[in-house]
Amino acid sequence: MRDRIPMAFKRGTKIAAVMAFLLLSVVLLTSCWDLRYLDRLSVVMAMGIDSDPTGKQQLRVTMQTVLAQNAAAGNKLAAEGMAVTTFTETGDTLFEAIRKMTRKTSRRLFFSHTRLLIIGEQAARNGVYPLLDLIERNPDIRGDIAVMIARGATAEQMLQTTTQMDAIPANQMYDTLEINESALGMDYMVRVQDITRMALQEKQQVAIPAITLEGDAAAGNDEKNMKRIHPDVQPKLSTMAVLKEGRLKGFLTVKESQGLSWMLGKVRSTVMKTNCPDSDGYLMVEINDAKVKMSAGKSKEGVPVIKIDIRPEGSVKEIMCPDLPVDKEAELDTIGRLIDKEIEEEVQDVIVRLQQKLKLDTFGWGRLIYMQKPALWKGIDKDWETVYPKVRHELKVKTKITDTGVRGESIVK
Repeated sequence: MRDRIPMAFKRGTKIAAVMAFLLLSVVLLTSCWDLRYLDRLSVVMAMGIDSDPTGKQQLRVTMQTVLAQNAAAGNKLAAEGMAVTTFTETGDTLFEAIRKMTRKTSRRLFFSHTRLLIIGEQAARNGVYPLLDLIERNPDIRGDIAVMIARGATAEQMLQTTTQMDAIPANQMYDTLEINESALGMDYMVRVQDITRMALQEKQQVAIPAITLEGDAAAGNDEKNMKRIHPDVQPKLSTMAVLKEGRLKGFLTVKESQGLSWMLGKVRSTVMKTNCPDSDGYLMVEINDAKVKMSAGKSKEGVPVIKIDIRPEGSVKEIMCPDLPVDKEAELDTIGRLIDKEIEEEVQDVIVRLQQKLKLDTFGWGRLIYMQKPALWKGIDKDWETVYPKVRHELKVKTKITDTGVRGESIVK
C-alpha cells in the first residue's frame, strides 16, 4: 500500500502538469492570434462617400484617419503636423475603393473606432442602401456609426476641413450632432443600424441629418483655418434630409425638422420662442421633457386615423415682455397655450410637407397601423402608397410650464 500511494501521487502530478501546460497554451493562442500593433494600423475615424465626378467609376471614397504621433497634442497642432490625414480612391464598390487605398498607406486601415459616415448629396440620391452593405456585413466595422448627408459640399470636402474645437474633425462633427440632439432637437442621431432596420421593415421611410460647410470650402484644407479666431470655414449642421426607399428626395426646413423631431419623440430638450401675450416682444421657454404618443384607429368611413398626443414640460427662461407677471398661475397657463400653438404649427408643417407633397411615410404611420390595427393594415397593405396621403390625423398638444427661474415679475418695462 505504501508503494502505491507515491506512484499514484506522481501520476496525478504529471497529469496536472500536462493539463496546466495545455491550458496555458490555449490562453496564449486565443489571446494573441489576432494581435495588431497600433504602429502598424491606421485608425479610421470617418468615411466619406461621393459619386465619382469623372463618371469612370461609381464612387469616390475618402477615409479620415488618425496620425497617432500627432494626435497626442489634443486640441492643438502637434509640432510634427496635423492630427489626421485623408486617403481618397475611386471604385465601383466601397470595398474596391478601400483596397485601392493600400497603394497610398503603409498601414492597414482599422475600422473598429469609426464614428461617422458622410454621404455626398449625389451619392445619396443614387441610393444609400448599397453603400451600407459592407458596413453591415463586416464584423470589424461597428453598426452604430452615425450617418450624415453632405449638403452643398462633397463628403470629401467635409472630411478635409480642419476644425478648431477638436483636432480630429470627425469628432467635432459627431459631437455637434450629439449636442444638438440633446439641447435643440432639430437634428437627431441616425446610425447605420437604424437605416438597416427601417429598410428591412419596409414600413417607414428614413430621415438623416444633413451637414454643410459655412464659409469658403476651399480654405478648409489648411492649418491656418484652425489658427484663426473666426475660421474661414467650419462644419455646420443643416436640417434633416428625407429619403424614399433609400434615395434622397429633399431637405426639410428648420421648422419642419423640428416638427419631425416632435412627431418621432426625439426632442429631449429644446427652446421655443413665442410672442408676448398682451404686448410686443418675445419670451423664451426651455422644454425639459416631452412625452409623445401616437395611436392608430379608423373613422366611420374606414379611413385610418392617427392620434398624436404631445405633452411637453418646460420653464420660462427669458422674458422681453413689459410687466408680465409670470408668478401667477393664470399667466403660466396662457404661456403654455402659446407654446402649444407654436408646436402645433411645426408639426402641421411637416405633416403637410411629408404626407401631402412628398408622400413619404417618415413618421412610421404604416408600421403603427400594422402593429396596432393588423386587420385594418391587411386591407390597405398593397395600396398603402395611395392610402397614405388620405390618412387623417388628430393632433393634441398640452404644454405645462413648471418653472419661471429665480425671478417672478419681469424687469422689462
